[in-house]
Amino acid sequence: MENGHWHAHGKLLLSGEYLVMEGAKSFALPLKQGQSLSVRSNSKNVNLQWQAFYQDIKWFTAEFERESFNIIQTDHPQLAENLKRILEAVRRLSEDFITNEDGCIVRTKLDFHPEYGFGSSSTLISNLAWWAGVNPYELLRLTFGGSGYDIACARVDFPIFYQLTEENPSIQEVDFKPAFSKQLYFVYLGKKQKSTESIKSFKKEAVFGKGELKAISLISEQIAVAKSLQEFEDLLESHERIMSAILQRPTIKSLLFADYKGTVKSLGGWGGDFVLVTTNQTAASFKADMQKRGFPVVFAFDELVL
Repeated sequence: MENGHWHAHGKLLLSGEYLVMEGAKSFALPLKQGQSLSVRSNSKNVNLQWQAFYQDIKWFTAEFERESFNIIQTDHPQLAENLKRILEAVRRLSEDFITNEDGCIVRTKLDFHPEYGFGSSSTLISNLAWWAGVNPYELLRLTFGGSGYDIACARVDFPIFYQLTEENPSIQEVDFKPAFSKQLYFVYLGKKQKSTESIKSFKKEAVFGKGELKAISLISEQIAVAKSLQEFEDLLESHERIMSAILQRPTIKSLLFADYKGTVKSLGGWGGDFVLVTTNQTAASFKADMQKRGFPVVFAFDELVL
């Protein structure tokens, strides 16, 4: 078995949440933070040993039988079961995946906290696909599902328009360097959203048509070229109103930031993870404001986005 090392970028979806699965054009941002995966052969143990780190903190370990991926031991049974299903999907796409006589030690390292919705699953899928030499979108389809925009972000170094055309991904590089980037922040709401559950809810309850798909696609294009903060905010708020009607749910601003003067936009699954917040305050003043509201985890736009 050859040793190897791969790294994938995290992601945030600025526009097109949910509707990207239905063919709307979305605007997605790859992040400076991501996940790495390292593999080295191990002739002393024929099994697959897995060690997952967040920065330098080991947060998950497991050992799998190399041929069947049966779990031998783990400190987190549910995560091990999920990983077993992913490894089985990789094997379906590549019959000779981990079939030599030696075992191997796999070490993953997240740059961001596992609870943040920055793409712990998509970065893992991308890295495993690189290791096995398989199509990452096929691996995503066999495991978590979704549009695949997060897989696209994992493998690029620039913002993108992402769109599904007859279920095939279309990726377009976007030159997005807003002059008002220092007035943009990402705020963590403290509730990790499960993408699979959000998608199921959307499929069951959402009401929309071609008009909404076209409107969201146009907003995605306009956001990318907005010249002023006011124009940018107007577009984000239009997007929120459209999605609120489609999802039949109130906007996150009306729920948690009703008295806030700036714009607040949901990113990805509504109700948790991160929101994009605009401000005219200084960085210190803004962070103090968010702290008082119960949201201490704040990232500046330039701190996160590639």
